[in-house]
Amino acid sequence: MPKEKKHTEGVAYILRKFPVLSETFILNEILNLEARGIRVHIFSLERPNDPRFHEDLPKLKANIQYLPRPEKIQTLWSHQVRSAKRFGKSYYRALWYALRRVSPALLWRVFQGAYVANHARRLKVTHLHSHFANRPTSVAFFAAMIMNIPYSFTAHAADIFRTRMDQNALAQKIRFAKFVVTVSEFNKKFLSELAAGCPEKIIRIYNGIDLQRFVPNGILAQKPFTILCVSRLVEKKGIAVLIEACKMLRDRKVEFQCWLVGGGELEGQLRAQIKASGLESCVKLLGPHSQFEVLTRYHGAHLYALPCVVSSDGNRDGLPVSIVEALACGLPVVSTPMTGIPEVIRNGENGLLVPVGDADALSKAVESVIRDPGLHTRLKSQARSSVESLFDQEKTSNTLVRLFAAEETPAKPGVSGAVPARGDITRAGGHSKQWPLTPKNR
Repeated sequence: MPKEKKHTEGVAYILRKFPVLSETFILNEILNLEARGIRVHIFSLERPNDPRFHEDLPKLKANIQYLPRPEKIQTLWSHQVRSAKRFGKSYYRALWYALRRVSPALLWRVFQGAYVANHARRLKVTHLHSHFANRPTSVAFFAAMIMNIPYSFTAHAADIFRTRMDQNALAQKIRFAKFVVTVSEFNKKFLSELAAGCPEKIIRIYNGIDLQRFVPNGILAQKPFTILCVSRLVEKKGIAVLIEACKMLRDRKVEFQCWLVGGGELEGQLRAQIKASGLESCVKLLGPHSQFEVLTRYHGAHLYALPCVVSSDGNRDGLPVSIVEALACGLPVVSTPMTGIPEVIRNGENGLLVPVGDADALSKAVESVIRDPGLHTRLKSQARSSVESLFDQEKTSNTLVRLFAAEETPAKPGVSGAVPARGDITRAGGHSKQWPLTPKNR
């Protein structure tokens, strides 16, 4: 694609940790950008501690550079000296910005940003992009300020909804970003209200999936009726509610089995719940899976269930990718009307929506699908077609390429929000003249 290549020299991704098995959407996004001629470099704030990786990781061309750990302060300090000499006022502007806020954590992000800036300049990076609006975006914010180049970020869920999140800081990040991607219309509305004065910067791009990989295999799943849930074992996924619903199904003599795929902080608690409920024979915790292994589970199941809730710290899902993958594989989905989920689950057409936190309603919805083959067939027949146009990664990746290139293009399916024209970037806030020069810009 010659037209794109002249705009796509040097995009750096700043990530909290890479690679992460549960964040395959980031790897897929970068692979798709590389397939379109974009040269990507990855800066990871932390090293991975999961021994299992996505099977597509070897396809990655991008170099991964891990930032020095806190105990390597001498390395980071040398980059402060280098940045002060190389970038001059831009570096001191970033340093002053953090010092005025009397925040050691923010000062540490400046140090990390200077490290990124020095290496990014050597790599001829012209744009910085981060995933998650917290630490990675803070580093991207300062690195871009120091280098005097644009940056952008993708906002998901935990990084914007948790009650302890500093909404003023998030609004500031939006203000100075070239653009902000988010994964649902619900998120877009939330961020647009937060970013008073520049809601046009918020672009909704659904997390696209490989529709050639996630397809029905044409083979009927075997008995017993299998309920599948692919999820991190954290509060917001509502797994405890699903286990309680399974207990109710068992008590009503419904024949089924439930596969719980994933790992997380609540594994011990959930395992204890399964044991206390006497569900060991029909509810199985299967641990983390690779994408290929997950695909096999989709093909072996009859129904997908993910009863998302709002966690005690305000965290919630944006729009779980696993729901889209399940639908693409022809599985009906039972979930809750949380955040962006109703944007993909049409109640009574490709799945069922039940009240948040209501295990009884969940059990009855699942039972209705088990006991009514006609309902199961009807929901299943609409599953695949409901995601084919909005969640095709070919379309979503092309939109991201245009955003990096700052080309003015009309909105495409799966994308919501104006793509700024090249001449509009200064007004959008991603130009050096827009960077905060004094504490008044807080």
